[in-house]
Amino acid sequence: MRFATWLGGAVWIGSWYLMYLEVTRWHHVKPSLAFNSDLAPAAGIRPHPGQPLILLYIACVAAPLVVVAGLVKQIRTRRAAR
Repeated sequence: MRFATWLGGAVWIGSWYLMYLEVTRWHHVKPSLAFNSDLAPAAGIRPHPGQPLILLYIACVAAPLVVVAGLVKQIRTRRAAR
C-alpha cells in the first residue's frame, strides 16, 4: 500500500502541474476547470475534450483519493498494532 500511496502522490503532483499548464499555457481548460469550448471552431467542427484531457481530469480526482485512502489505512494499521 505504501507504493500505491507514493505513486498516487506523484500522479497527484504531476496531474495538477499539467492542469496548471492546460489553464495558463494551452488554454484548453478555463480557470474554473471546465473545458474551454470557446476556442474558434475550424470548419464548423465543435471542439470537445480528447482522451488525454479526460484522463487528466480522472487523475486529478483519483490520485488524491488513493493518497488519502493509503494514509487512512496506514494510520489504522498503526493504531491496531498498539
